[in-house]
Amino acid sequence: MTAASDAKQQFKNRLSQNAIVQLAAKLLYMLSRIGLPPIILAYVSLEEYGLWATCFIVISYLGMSTFGIANVYIRYTAEYHARHDTEAINRLLSTGLAVTIPVCTALLVLLALGMPLLLDAFKVAVPLRETASVLILATAAAMMLDLTFGAFNHVLIGMQLMLRQTTIWVLSFLLETALIVGLLLAGCGVYALLWAFVIRYLLATWLSARACYQVLPGLSLGPRHFDRSMLSLFYRFGGVVQVVGLLSMVLYSIEKVIAGAFIGVRATGLFDLGEKLPVMSSQVTSALNTVFLPAVTHLHSLGQTEELGKLYLKGARYISMLTGLIMGFLAGFAVPIMTAWLGPNPEFQITALVMAWFTLPFHTHVTTGPCTALHYGMNQPTRTLFYPLIQAALVVLLVGVAFLVLGTTIPAITYGVAAAMTLSGWAYMAYSNRVLQVANRTYLWRVIAPGLAPYVCGLALYELSAEWFAAAGSERWALLGRLAVCGVVYTLVTGAFLYRALCDWGEREYLRRQLGHTLGGFIGKLRGRTAA
Repeated sequence: MTAASDAKQQFKNRLSQNAIVQLAAKLLYMLSRIGLPPIILAYVSLEEYGLWATCFIVISYLGMSTFGIANVYIRYTAEYHARHDTEAINRLLSTGLAVTIPVCTALLVLLALGMPLLLDAFKVAVPLRETASVLILATAAAMMLDLTFGAFNHVLIGMQLMLRQTTIWVLSFLLETALIVGLLLAGCGVYALLWAFVIRYLLATWLSARACYQVLPGLSLGPRHFDRSMLSLFYRFGGVVQVVGLLSMVLYSIEKVIAGAFIGVRATGLFDLGEKLPVMSSQVTSALNTVFLPAVTHLHSLGQTEELGKLYLKGARYISMLTGLIMGFLAGFAVPIMTAWLGPNPEFQITALVMAWFTLPFHTHVTTGPCTALHYGMNQPTRTLFYPLIQAALVVLLVGVAFLVLGTTIPAITYGVAAAMTLSGWAYMAYSNRVLQVANRTYLWRVIAPGLAPYVCGLALYELSAEWFAAAGSERWALLGRLAVCGVVYTLVTGAFLYRALCDWGEREYLRRQLGHTLGGFIGKLRGRTAA
């Protein structure tokens, strides 16, 4: 019993540590990205920025070709590592590379051949076509490198070595940020973004491979480790995940695709700017979802259904609360935030509408993470098809209706896609609750309500301070000062409400202990320095 209790506690500690590390890294990533768009737009035109946003639409679709394989690496590395079977990991990696390298090479060739059609589809102007071709092909090549030899990164995650994996990721994106600024100042224009992106992925790939060889002394790759029997892992489990990934990635950026196809790359750039803060905010809390798949797999393999249900409900609850706390402020203060961030230029005004409407959809999408981890960990990936299929149907229906009512405009695309994302996410949660027999009423009170409460606080606070912001006009520093004050007030008021009204006794007690421990350690350090 003592050994079992110790193992259970170690599992919880590792899960908590991995979650904290991921959250901290994602927050740092978000902060590093917030200041980039204004700097970039000072050196490149909106059309060129739209081209750069288009590159990421293209490579996201290319990345879908090996999406399922990444999950196979993570899931089965966790299983083999638990058995201390390094030889099985060698076979898994070697077989996976034998699949991904030819696929990625073929995709690059097809992309190069189909480039004229692609540029026509996105309505790229003739003077920008050469630049667009270079940007798209080079970013695609860097992404193909990550999709093949990025397997080392997935192995680190499967072994739950989140600290090593996250450290590598942090170093790579900080280097990319510094390179972007330096190369823009050097006059490289939009190509500064390209060089920084390529160097980032080269560094991350090398560091991940080096880390894997360090922690697995017996790691070896080569044709002799190719195992035909392991192909079934990639084509069965990975194949279903692949289909789900294809649908999900298409839908994740569908508003940009629709905007590019019906309006042009300028609209694509505006959507990218408007969604930047909600997307980055959702990526911060989605870090918690990274730790769920190996954890759910572990609990399911041990038959601990009760613990699995607790992890599912608590994970969704904490993700919803944390994401709502961020998104509620972005939704309420969208107009002054975008004015302070991008300036008073009239062509950027529509981005405030885009940001306000896409906070809840991305919030909902992140909260579905535990649902997907549940189905993957239980080796039932086909259940996850429910989400993208429902969303696709709703996008077609609601965007079509919006076009009929409002015309082919950015607001029409915004309303239609945002509503489709939110409704499909809630439907997927209800469907997943049936698997673990979680009552939807319980889920609504424990997960949905705590996430929606901050929106009410954010909108109410903005209404109370609207005249104060109006007095600042379009002065960016004045707006930033007011946003800082309102941000502090919003955090204190919303946090206090969540703590008193929506947290149970156990959660409040845990927070009090953690706060006391943190403050006690801080005061102790201050006293030590004073005594010294």
